[in-house]
Amino acid sequence: MWGLLTYIAAGNNVNNAGTSLNAELIWFCMSKLRADFRGISLFEESPTQRKSSQLRSFSVSNNRELQELLDAMHSVVLYMDRWGVIKHGNQKAIEHWSPLDGIEGKSFLEIAVHWDDPSERQREIMQVIRTGTPAWGVREREVNLGVERWFQVDKVPTAEDDGRITGVLLLMTDITENVVRERALRESESRYRAFIANSADAIWRYDVCPPVDTRLPPEEQAELIIKRAILVECNERLARLFDASHINDLLGLPIHRNGSLSTKKDILVFVQGGYRLEDREFTRINRHGERNCLQSSATGIIENGFLTRAWGTTRDITDQKRYIDRMEYLATHDSLTTLPNRTLLYRRIDEALVNRKEKQKMALMLIDLDRFKEINDTLGHAAGDKVLKLLGPRLEAELGDTPGTVARLGGDEFAIFLPNIRNTQQAAVLGHRFLDCICQIFEVEGYRTEISASIGISLCPDQACDVSTMMKYADVAMYQAKTTMKGVAIYDSSFDPHSPKRLELMGALGIAIREGQLLLHFQPKINLKNHQIYGFEALVRWNHPEMGFVPPTDFVPIAERSNLIYPLTLWVLENSIKQCAKWRSMGMDISVAMNLSARNVTDDRLITDLAKLLQEYRLPGEYLEMEITESTLMSDPNRALIQLRRINALGVVLAIDDFGTGYSSLAYLKRLPVQSLKIDRSFIFNMLCDEQDEIIVNSTVNLAHNLGLSVVAEGVECMETYDRLEKLSCDSAQGYYIARPMSENEICDWLESSSWEIPKLDMPN
Repeated sequence: MWGLLTYIAAGNNVNNAGTSLNAELIWFCMSKLRADFRGISLFEESPTQRKSSQLRSFSVSNNRELQELLDAMHSVVLYMDRWGVIKHGNQKAIEHWSPLDGIEGKSFLEIAVHWDDPSERQREIMQVIRTGTPAWGVREREVNLGVERWFQVDKVPTAEDDGRITGVLLLMTDITENVVRERALRESESRYRAFIANSADAIWRYDVCPPVDTRLPPEEQAELIIKRAILVECNERLARLFDASHINDLLGLPIHRNGSLSTKKDILVFVQGGYRLEDREFTRINRHGERNCLQSSATGIIENGFLTRAWGTTRDITDQKRYIDRMEYLATHDSLTTLPNRTLLYRRIDEALVNRKEKQKMALMLIDLDRFKEINDTLGHAAGDKVLKLLGPRLEAELGDTPGTVARLGGDEFAIFLPNIRNTQQAAVLGHRFLDCICQIFEVEGYRTEISASIGISLCPDQACDVSTMMKYADVAMYQAKTTMKGVAIYDSSFDPHSPKRLELMGALGIAIREGQLLLHFQPKINLKNHQIYGFEALVRWNHPEMGFVPPTDFVPIAERSNLIYPLTLWVLENSIKQCAKWRSMGMDISVAMNLSARNVTDDRLITDLAKLLQEYRLPGEYLEMEITESTLMSDPNRALIQLRRINALGVVLAIDDFGTGYSSLAYLKRLPVQSLKIDRSFIFNMLCDEQDEIIVNSTVNLAHNLGLSVVAEGVECMETYDRLEKLSCDSAQGYYIARPMSENEICDWLESSSWEIPKLDMPN
């Protein structure tokens, strides 16, 4: 085919019916054919065409070479005469309008019924014929059976040598695929522009000119990006974020003037992250002085190893951050008092523990309000809520400059965490200060009311080194303070029913009771009137085979807080009665005393077992004395009174131990079937140098005598105290001045060498 074209172009004229095909037509066909082979639908004008834009008239009826040329073209070729009647068409025309004889002799109006406005298309053809002016690259559309096709149409007039127009040549190139691609591209472009323009996020593009070599060190790349990156595209949202009136106010600005990736640190993260940045947050002060929180993401475009541009988004997350901050606040603060809640308290303790220095000491205080229920029940929950809201600022004010956190854990329970204290004494002092400020008067609903509290303190690292243990120990200490009515208590493992040591001792104590590891020591009591021994107080001791001697202060509280208290009491009771009966069988007119706990007094088993043991060892009840404390009596006064009367009915002597340290009233004391009072050692120890203590001792002696009770002074350490008690008409005394607690064997040796005498029984012959 190319040989044919060359042959024609060389000037060989093909004559048909006296009409020649001139060089312009040859050039035209050649250029179109080449364009079709290349897949390009553009028409190129030759210098000759640009000069005349006309083709000589021609005929192809008997011209085989020219027919082959036209048939090889990818475009539809139609030739019409000066009247617009179709005279000839190529193979593409036959395929498009089959059969060909169906279109020959017809106008374009007749054959192009599926084209847009066929009459207008016919008019345009005739316009070319009338004016001799060609129409190049006109786009026309055909819709046949719902199928849309697009053509690029060239309308070129033909003329005789004298210039007379003889017809028009139509070249129709199918450009449907191009139109579809262009349309898709335009739609994509429109969607892109709409997306960019209407996006809630700011969208931007920086061009890096010249591009930055990605093989350079990250630090150097970051420096070059700061110098070379220029904003070249963005949407209105970015303009609004950065207080610009229009996009053009931002375009052309360097990257450090925008803020999306404004710092070298951000850009370095971008480079080190493989030219990606994910949700990098930063803040910006707007023109109104408000602090906005923004978040940027970016991705870089790498071409041939060079960073050429970066696309990114920036969004305003100020409202989101405020919402999250609000949710975080609500999740970590008490809604009523606005104090930190348990969650925030634990978080701060954890942070302090992680950052604690080697010698740094901490304290956790757990506060439980006493009598708060009375305020709710009497004045209503609104009044109770007001007290709680007033208490928070009161505690924080007392905290002052001391670093710490005041938190409400729920209900009437508060906590104070002190991350840096000097020593245990400071924690105790602060605990009492907090207690004093709590006890100050509250004015609520027109009433003036007071509340008290119990405060438990745990220490770090002396006692615990984690949040859970600190809370547990503070809770144990708080209940100790409440039980003992001290107000403030520091954790003591001996009061902790759940400490490992207590659990170990509890298991071992049960074995000790069953296997006879316990023993009794006895401390003598002296009658101050005749200076004779009239009895012994039985004191339990424990000599563990592995742990050695275990102090009573370690295991007795464990027993009192467990089910071991009754087996222990029963063991002491039986062995005390047994020993007293033995001494009496030896001719000693002696009695024995033992202690009862609050749980013993209210245990119905005690009466039955007591009567059984007295009968078994044939010991009259009056030779057994049971000592009970004031706090034991006051824990359940009515039931205690009933049980004590039943015990006394067996002849057993009852005594009030540690008198003066409790809160029993004289009215209640009169009702009790007791025969003796034991003045607490704390008053006896200082009575020689403290006038107030002596007055208390003297008053107690007189009170007891007026009630028909005898008085025993415990803790007598010297002869001067002994003599002073005798002058005050005290009935009995016991203490280290007389003798320390001793075992049965030691008592025998002591009696032989002691100046104290034991009354003898009249033994039958």
